[in-house]
Amino acid sequence: MSEKILKALMQLFAIIAKVDGVTSDGRKVVQLFLKQQLNQDLVDEYLKLFDHFLEEQPERKKTADGTRKRTSVKDSVRVLFICTQINAELTQKQKIVVLIRILEFINAGKILSEQEIEFATTVASTFNISDEEFNNIRNFVLHPENEPFSCPDLLIINNSQKGSVFTKKHIYSENISGHMEVLRIHSVDMYVVRYIGESELYLNGQGIRKNQVYLLTNGCSIRSSKVSPVYYSDIVGCFLSDTAKTKIHFTVDNVEYEFKNGKKGLYELNYGEESGKMIGIMGASGAGKSTLLNILNGIEKPTKGRVLINGIDIHNQKKSIEGVIGYVSQDDLLIEELSVFENLFYNAKLCFGGYTDQEITKLVLKLLEDLGLFEIRSLKVGSPLNKKISGGQRKRLNIGLELIREPSVLFVDEPTSGLSSRDSENIMDLLKELSLKGKLVFVVIHQPSSDIFKMFDKLLILDSGGFPIYIGNPVDAILYFKKIINHVNADESECITCGNVNPEQIFNIIESKVIDEYGNPTRERKISPRQWNEYYLKHIEGKNIPHEGKSKDVPKSSFSIPGKIKQFGVFTIRDVLSKLSNTQYMLINFLEAPLLAFILAYLVRYYNINSGENAEYIFRENANIPAYLFMSIVVALFMGLTVSAEEIIKDRKILKREAFLNLSWASYLYSKISILFIISAIQTLTYVLLGNWLLGIKGMTVSYWLVLFTTSCFANMLGLNISASFNSAVTIYILIPILLIPQLLLSGVIVKFDKLNPSIASDKYVPVTGEMMTSRWAFEALAVNQFMNNEYEKIFYKYDRMMSISNYKKQLWVQELRARLDYCVDNIQGREDHKQYASKLALIQTEIKKEMDVVKSAKLDAVDSLTPALFNFSVAQKVRNYLNSVSD
Repeated sequence: MSEKILKALMQLFAIIAKVDGVTSDGRKVVQLFLKQQLNQDLVDEYLKLFDHFLEEQPERKKTADGTRKRTSVKDSVRVLFICTQINAELTQKQKIVVLIRILEFINAGKILSEQEIEFATTVASTFNISDEEFNNIRNFVLHPENEPFSCPDLLIINNSQKGSVFTKKHIYSENISGHMEVLRIHSVDMYVVRYIGESELYLNGQGIRKNQVYLLTNGCSIRSSKVSPVYYSDIVGCFLSDTAKTKIHFTVDNVEYEFKNGKKGLYELNYGEESGKMIGIMGASGAGKSTLLNILNGIEKPTKGRVLINGIDIHNQKKSIEGVIGYVSQDDLLIEELSVFENLFYNAKLCFGGYTDQEITKLVLKLLEDLGLFEIRSLKVGSPLNKKISGGQRKRLNIGLELIREPSVLFVDEPTSGLSSRDSENIMDLLKELSLKGKLVFVVIHQPSSDIFKMFDKLLILDSGGFPIYIGNPVDAILYFKKIINHVNADESECITCGNVNPEQIFNIIESKVIDEYGNPTRERKISPRQWNEYYLKHIEGKNIPHEGKSKDVPKSSFSIPGKIKQFGVFTIRDVLSKLSNTQYMLINFLEAPLLAFILAYLVRYYNINSGENAEYIFRENANIPAYLFMSIVVALFMGLTVSAEEIIKDRKILKREAFLNLSWASYLYSKISILFIISAIQTLTYVLLGNWLLGIKGMTVSYWLVLFTTSCFANMLGLNISASFNSAVTIYILIPILLIPQLLLSGVIVKFDKLNPSIASDKYVPVTGEMMTSRWAFEALAVNQFMNNEYEKIFYKYDRMMSISNYKKQLWVQELRARLDYCVDNIQGREDHKQYASKLALIQTEIKKEMDVVKSAKLDAVDSLTPALFNFSVAQKVRNYLNSVSD
C-alpha cells in the first residue's frame, strides 16, 4: 500500500473519529490495521500522523440533549473525496478490510451515532460494495455480543452439539468458551472471524482479542492449549459443502506397491479425503512421491490394496470415472509449434464432442482470461530452449489443459519447479482456488515457501524407501516432529514476530544425522525411515480412516469424447498446423528431395566428351541409369524414415496425459500415417520430376513416382514403429543406418544373391532375407518397368520376349529334358531308383504338356505313356523326335 493511500486513510479515520470522539479502543483499531500493513517503526509514525489529523479536525459542540452536532456537509464531501482518491489504488479485498476497520472504529465508541453510520455507508458505496454485503459486514461487526444475527453466510463455532438457530453452518469445538462467528464475503471469497468468549485463543500464534475482527488466510488455524485446533480448511469446507452437487470421497485402502525388480516402492498407506481440499505430498528425493502420485491417479496399479473414488476402483473401473481425474505432469505437455490459444482449443475439441467450434472458442477465451494468459493467446508456445512465453505462463497453460474439462480430482507433479517465487505463488493460488471451488487437488511439491506451505489443507510426507510418516495439517507437522525428538520449543510452529513457517525444519529433523565423538555428522540417521513409519502407525494412521462414501455416483460434467472420425480430424488438423508453423521443418523436408535429385542426377549424367565437337548427353548411352534407379530407392527409404522417426516419441508425454481422456489410439495413428503419406507423396514427386528431367527419362513419371512413393510409405511405417518402440530420439537416429544397410546389401544390386555368405545364400533361389527387402522389390519394379514400358521398347517388347523365351527353350529347356530322357532310357531295364525314375518321367510329361498348350501345332501322341508302367524305347524315340522339332 502506497504512502499516499495510508495518509489518506489516516485522514479518513481522523474525520470519522471527530464525529463522536476517539476512544482508546478506537485507537487500537487504527493500530491493528497499521500492523497488518507495516513494521513497528512505521506503525508508530502513522499513528502520530493520525493524531496530527485528529487535532486538525474542528471540535463539535454538544447539543442540549448531550449528543454532538450533526456532521457538516464539508466533512461528508471530504470523506467522499478521500474514498474516491483511494478507490483506484486498493484491491477489493483491501477495501473491505478498510470498511471493517472503519466499522470497528465506529463501534469502539460508547454511542453509535447516525452520522458515523452515514460515513460508513458512504465509504461502502464509493468502494462499490453491494448493499447486501455491506449490511452483512455491518451486522457482523456491530451487533452486540448477546444479540446474534441471522445470515446464510455465517458460521458458528461453539461447544454445542446441536449447532445454532441462526445458521445451518456449524463446527463443534468441545472446550471452547462462548462462540466464534465466521462471515464469508462472497465477492472476494474472503473469511473474517470474531470471537465472543473468555477462552485464550491464538490465530497463527497471535492472541485473539474479544470482539475484534480478524482476517482468515490460507493455512491459518485457531488454537489453544485446551481447545482442539480449528483449521482454515475446516471453515472453508463448511461453506463449500452446500455448493458441491456431488461430493468426492477419495479413499486409499491398504495400498502398497512393488517395482518389477521386487523392491518396495510404497509401504502400506490408508487415507481418506473429501472434495474441496488441497493435499500436499512432500518427501526427500527417492522417497516415492511421483510413484505415489501415479498410483493415486491410476497410471500405476498398486501391488496390494485399492484406490477408490466414491467407491469406484479407479484401476479396474476406468470407464466409470471417465473425465473425473486430471493429471498435470512435471514435464511440458505443450505442442511447441502451436500458439497458446491453439494448444487449448484443440485440447478442448478432444474433450467436448458435443460442442461447436464457437462454443469451444468462448470456453477457451474465458479460461485464458482466468489464467492471465489472454494477452499472449496468439504467441507461439516455443520450447524451453527457444522461449516465446515465460516459465510461469507455460506452467499455467499446462494446468489449463486439464482445467478446460474441469476434472473433479486433479493431480499436479512439481508445479513450482524451476519457477520464480512470484510465479510459484501464482500457480499455487490458481490450484488453491480450484480446491475452494470444490475440487480435490493433490500436489507433489519440493521446498515450498511459508505462504505456499500454509495453503495446503493436508500434508502427506513420505520418507526414503516409500514409508508414510505423516498425514495431517501442514503447520501441525512441525509440532509433531518437534515433540517426537523433544525439541526445546516444541510448542512453536510459526515465527512469533512474522508468523512465517519454515518447512525445512521438518526435513532437518527427519534426516538429522548421528554425531561422532569428534562432533562431525555421520552418514547414519538418528531415526530411520522405518522408525518414523512406526511413530506414524502409532500416532496418526488411526485418525485417517478411509471413507468410501455411500454414493457411487461421480460428478457430472460436460466432458464428452468425440467419435473416432472426429478425433481423427482434430489430430490431423492439430498436427498439420504444428508442422506448417515450423518453417525449418517444412523447408528441410520439402527441399531435400529436389536437392538430392539434383545431386544424384547431375553426378550420374554421363556422356563422352571425346565423341566429337557435338558431344551431348544421350539417355541411351548413359550406363549409370541402373545406379540412379537404385540410389532413388535408397533416397525414398531414407526420406521416409527420417520424416517419421520422431513422430510418436515427440508426442509421448502428450499421449500420456491424453490417456486420461481414453482417446482412440487408432485415430491418432491414422492421422499420423495420412500426414506422412502426403509428405512422402510430395517429396517423391518433386524428386522424380527433377531427377527424370535432368537424366532425360521421359514418359515414366507416374510409374517412377508410384514405386518411390510406396517405398517411402513402407519407410514411414517402419519409422513409426521404431518411434513407438524406443524412449530416446538419439537411439532412433542411431537405428536408421542399421535399418538401411540391410536394405542396401540384401537388395541383390550391390552384392549378387549367390555371392552372399553361404549360410544365407543360394545359387538357385533368392534367399528369404532378400525376399523380405523392400529395396529388392522396388528396384526390380523400376528396372523392369523402365525396360518394358518406355516409349521405344514397349513396341518391340512382345517380340523380344518371344525371342528370349525361344532362346531359353532351345539352349536350356530342351537340353535339360533330353538329359532326363537319357537317364530314363539308361535305367529302363533295372529301374534302380524307382522314385527318381518316376519323378523324372513326371517332369518330362508335365513340361511337354505345357509346351503343347502353348504351341498347338506341335503334338506328341505318346505324352500319356510317360509313366513307369508304359515307358519304353519306342516312347523315348517319339519324345526325342518331338524335342528335336521344338528345338528346330
